[in-house]
Amino acid sequence: MSFAESFWTGDYETGYLALFAELNEGIRENLDFVALFTRRAEIEAVYGSQLEAFESLFKVSSTRHADIDYVSTIKNAYEESSTNFVRQGAYHLQIAGTIQETVIEPFSKWSGEHEERVGYSELVIRDKYKQYVAARAALEKLQKRYFNKCRVVEEFKSRFNDEELAEAVEDSSVSELSTLRIEGDEESDGGQVYSLGDVKFDSKSIKQFLTDLISNVELTSHKVPILGTYYNVSTGSAITQWMLDNMPELRGNISKAELCGQGLLANGFLRSVGYVGGSKNFINLSQFFYQWKPCVFEITQISEFDISNAGKSTNYDPVLALANRNAQISNYFEDVKQAIGVNSVDYSDKAQYPKLLKEVESLDSQYFESVRNLDAIRCDLEEVIMDHYSFMQKCELDRLRAIKKAMYDFVSSFASQVPAMKQTFEAISLIEETIRPARDLKFLIENYATGSFRPHVPLYDNYYNSNINQTFGVDLSVRARFDKKAVPTLIQTVLSYLDSIYPELKNDEERVNLWIQPVHLSSVHKLRSKLNGLSDPGQILDHIKLSEHATVVNVLKLYFLELPDLIVPNSYFDLIKTLYQNYPVGSEDANTDKPRITGLQNSLTDLPVCNLATLDAILTHLSRLVQIISSKNEELSTSLKQRLCREFGSLVLSPKKEDSSLNGKSVHTFKVALEQLEQNFISDLFDHKESIFGELRRRNSLRPQRTNSDKSFSERQGTRVISVGNKEIHHSIPRKNTAQTSQTRLESRLKNAVKLVSEKNTAETEAEVEPTTPEKPPVPAKSDPTTPQTSTPSSALRRSVSPSKRKGLNTFLDPPESQDAEKPKANDFE
Repeated sequence: MSFAESFWTGDYETGYLALFAELNEGIRENLDFVALFTRRAEIEAVYGSQLEAFESLFKVSSTRHADIDYVSTIKNAYEESSTNFVRQGAYHLQIAGTIQETVIEPFSKWSGEHEERVGYSELVIRDKYKQYVAARAALEKLQKRYFNKCRVVEEFKSRFNDEELAEAVEDSSVSELSTLRIEGDEESDGGQVYSLGDVKFDSKSIKQFLTDLISNVELTSHKVPILGTYYNVSTGSAITQWMLDNMPELRGNISKAELCGQGLLANGFLRSVGYVGGSKNFINLSQFFYQWKPCVFEITQISEFDISNAGKSTNYDPVLALANRNAQISNYFEDVKQAIGVNSVDYSDKAQYPKLLKEVESLDSQYFESVRNLDAIRCDLEEVIMDHYSFMQKCELDRLRAIKKAMYDFVSSFASQVPAMKQTFEAISLIEETIRPARDLKFLIENYATGSFRPHVPLYDNYYNSNINQTFGVDLSVRARFDKKAVPTLIQTVLSYLDSIYPELKNDEERVNLWIQPVHLSSVHKLRSKLNGLSDPGQILDHIKLSEHATVVNVLKLYFLELPDLIVPNSYFDLIKTLYQNYPVGSEDANTDKPRITGLQNSLTDLPVCNLATLDAILTHLSRLVQIISSKNEELSTSLKQRLCREFGSLVLSPKKEDSSLNGKSVHTFKVALEQLEQNFISDLFDHKESIFGELRRRNSLRPQRTNSDKSFSERQGTRVISVGNKEIHHSIPRKNTAQTSQTRLESRLKNAVKLVSEKNTAETEAEVEPTTPEKPPVPAKSDPTTPQTSTPSSALRRSVSPSKRKGLNTFLDPPESQDAEKPKANDFE
């Protein structure tokens, strides 16, 4: 249990805000302790001062106390009491000084440093989160612009036939070629010659000269009385000095530089500022100002905006600044047009079609790069959060220990000086001994945790295709259909690779540590970035061979974490929870195990074939590893099995929201119950793997392909019923949200496209699923429970489906007639 595992939410912000709210409460708690110790030290100082001044403040009335010749026991008692009070005053002053030196000063200094550490971590995470939010907003904006442009293209295509569109594309290509030839002829013809004193420039060289000049000479604004303010102004001395420093032709001659300045005036590049009608002479003085005319910015293609401080920046790129500004202005006006419903496309002019195609292609490329950029920013954000969470946990534990140390020093200040106050000090010491930093830290996590680490991957949503360029974060069934395998290629390749490296490890402890050893998230993300989008087993194997073995295992775990839904979908959680409540593990009734296993067989029957095959492959691999280790070390294999159940419980089964089933329980109580349920579920799959999956394979081989019309009345009404012995468990199936995610919308869109084709030729789009055997993982059927059977298109667009597109869609969605998934073989380790 740690900060790094407990303060995560889907939006990232809620989790870290909850943690830092508690850390800031700890900072205020430190200040309270400082105030407490300071107040006690002040009271001790005041009390000690008053006791020391007791004799001078208290005036005696009897003359016997001043008479040295008078001796009596009464007089001695008074004098001893007075001396004792003064001595006690010194003790209290010493206590006040000790508290100040050993408690208040060091603890105050440490508290300030702790506050700086917490503030720095919070600032870093907040800045990273702002970058992530900005990138996500930019991606959503770009996706909307891309989709709108695709709809415009589709609407444009519906108004012309294929021949007309092909003719428009061909005409555009010929026009571009002619333009390139004309531009080439113009460049070869040379151009106007400009004379700046003794130096001659052609059209190309004058452009470069003026670009360098106005990019490096300081441009300011200059206010002239009555005439007003002039912008883009440079002094005569600044222009002259730049030419002397950067024009070898002048050879440092000031007269020649002034002649060049005079040439700038004569050719209309400069105008004199502050003189009515303008001065015709260029003067090399800082009191004379000259404004750059608009023709200079037209020649150099540099914007007049935001260039006043160009000469002060050594990294200023005028061309890049112009391109960025033009892009911002273009995007702004494009967004304004879309917001007010203005359409700049003339649907009657087919010559616009090639331009629209180029715009769609450009937006598609920008959109894909934006998705990859957001994914990289998200990974960076998670790494930063993970690192600072670990650092903050150490800081918080140090804070609690520092308070304990301050309390100990505070008590020692009294105990060393005033033995007479032993009883009081013992009571304070007892309070100090009751402080338990580890328990307080555990209490903080148990009561304020927001959720487990569950990353959310941004997906590239192409208008025409699907997530062919991504592996992580893509739905399991979609990835399996892309790979044309029952188990995604990445999972098969990693498991086969692990089987090959087990014999190379020194001992069983290393093999066990491979699955339970934590790895820094940055290393996992680095390998994930290399594997994301790869579908060739050879390329995947090349990358994982160059990585640490533990990193490869953690990438596999991260793959399951980043799935949009678990291997056992969230909708099955309540059903399985009810099953384990009715037939608990470890019950005194010995007849509860068999009905529970039967219930698991019935409840997992409707899982998508790819989910069952993936779960079977993982359990087969891990069970074989546990069995091989148990042949030599039974205790180690039992420990490995328990750790694997804890490790994979949340990766296989979990509610959609961790607080969805609290029912008045505390977060910690619910989390403990959830972890127990997940471990029991995985443990049952381990112990009864052959009976559960063997029965599922048998049913799958006998069951005909199931369509929506074959569903039972209860399923059509939104209820799933499983039979366990003489009981029936009814489970409501959550309805799909009307606001579909990008991935569901993609599947619906592709399903509808195939449905149009299948109305003409049903036999070509329906593929039968081969019966699976224990040696061959099952092949995903077309009627995937996680894939909507019917869907209404998101927009009423008329799209022409060409034969090549129909063929591509059928290849993408239809599973192959037969596929042999690789199944790792047992290895003899020693």
